[in-house]
Amino acid sequence: MIMSMFLFSLPCGNRGMAEAAEPIKIGYLAPYVGVFAKFGSDLRDGFKLYLDEIGNKVAGRQIIFIDEDDEGKPEVGLVKAKKLVEKDQVHILAGIISSGVAYAVRDYVIASKVPLVITNAGANKLTQDQRSPFIFRTSFANGQQDRAGGWYAYAKMGARKVIMIGSDYAAGHEKGDGFKKAFQFMGGEVVEEIYPPLGTNDFAPYLAKITNYVGKVDRTWAFFAGSDAIRFVNQYQEYGLKEKLKLFCEEGVTDEANLPSQKDAALGIESYARYCIGYDSPENRKFVKEYRKKYNYDPGSLSEGGYVGAKFIVKALEAVKGKIENQEAFLKALRGVKFEAPRGPIRFDEHQNVIFNTFIERVEKRDGKYNNEVVYVIPDVNQYWMPKK
Repeated sequence: MIMSMFLFSLPCGNRGMAEAAEPIKIGYLAPYVGVFAKFGSDLRDGFKLYLDEIGNKVAGRQIIFIDEDDEGKPEVGLVKAKKLVEKDQVHILAGIISSGVAYAVRDYVIASKVPLVITNAGANKLTQDQRSPFIFRTSFANGQQDRAGGWYAYAKMGARKVIMIGSDYAAGHEKGDGFKKAFQFMGGEVVEEIYPPLGTNDFAPYLAKITNYVGKVDRTWAFFAGSDAIRFVNQYQEYGLKEKLKLFCEEGVTDEANLPSQKDAALGIESYARYCIGYDSPENRKFVKEYRKKYNYDPGSLSEGGYVGAKFIVKALEAVKGKIENQEAFLKALRGVKFEAPRGPIRFDEHQNVIFNTFIERVEKRDGKYNNEVVYVIPDVNQYWMPKK
């Protein structure tokens, strides 16, 4: 946990009286233990990289970054959010990997009137029927790029029947529903859905079910993240399924964070993603170079997600000349932010969720390194995107 000296004695409701020269405090929630531990550190590292690029200052005010480990658990996330707001008196909350944590903090954020910028969790209701002027998302809504993936599987891969497998929690089901909705709309058939518990160590019982469909379906769709993704991909190969029934995955399965542990088991696997390290643009080349220089490992989708989230916040702060105490002006400025991110052009829709290009990517090996390379780009995918037949 990164902490600073205690700088405020004012209660939350009186922040508008604070001197303009006082630091701006950003409270950050991410998991640093458990299934999502590596994703949590990647998300944080990307966020901090952008803050470092601007010298941790905006409009003459220092930015103080305070992060807390939410452990990927809803009940812990809520406790840590309250600590950041009530004790540390942060001006804004950001981060969050788990959709469960995002749903858990929603009501508290709204009641406290503290802006929340979600930099990963795709809990789709938070920018749809449970949306709030205080909740922004710079990553994706569950189902967003998944519907684009469902279209691609049918229209470009030629898949007509699939079996689906994903982690049994909010994101797994919401992402699976998104893929299925577009795939079935195009005319495809989902023959079975399998949802192992989060934190599954042995996938053998589930892989045995998949084996029964070899020769009967065209693809296995999969969504896992963190250590679950590493185990699933490795065991899928060990079970002899990799070549018999090819995988088509959500980006978290073969994220750059996982590839050093997956190696050849991931080679050739295609996925759909909001970010691809192999995307050739000036912004992405700069981001990859600086990220590798600072952390000595390759950035993945979580790394870029943190970086983009920080930039959204800072751009809004620049627009209001650092006066975050004028919350109405800050929120209005944040809604209007748009820029060229490492993933390409990015902006908010009318419900404060991002619109972005979706990449189809494939794991390749070059000079002994495993990375994702761009295969296809689906432009301007929003959270309500649906294909046309």
